[in-house]
Amino acid sequence: MHDVVALADARAAALAAEDWDAVAAQLHPAFVYVNANGQRFDRDAYLAFLRDGPLRWNRQLLEHVSVTSTGTAAVLAATVVDDVLYDGEAVTWRFVTTQTYVDEGGWLYLAGHTALAAA
Repeated sequence: MHDVVALADARAAALAAEDWDAVAAQLHPAFVYVNANGQRFDRDAYLAFLRDGPLRWNRQLLEHVSVTSTGTAAVLAATVVDDVLYDGEAVTWRFVTTQTYVDEGGWLYLAGHTALAAA
């Protein structure tokens, strides 16, 4: 499942580069995401939040990555380290994430959920 990990790493790099077109290209049309605050986003709302929200990524790093696959679906589980500016203040957060991908002639990010990592 190297392709799914590479896709997740590429999205992390695109966040830091503010390359919203690259992020959008990875998202399935039916994409849904629930963030650590419990907010739910569809594809358009997620992209708007990335572009216009209070966060600016300096770096996102995925650690302890595992992928489970059934062939046309894959679930990536990882720890995410976000080095961000939040409303202009530098912060580093650790989250756990579950990301579901589907292969429709290429892997697309279908759904994700993030929660604060245990201390």
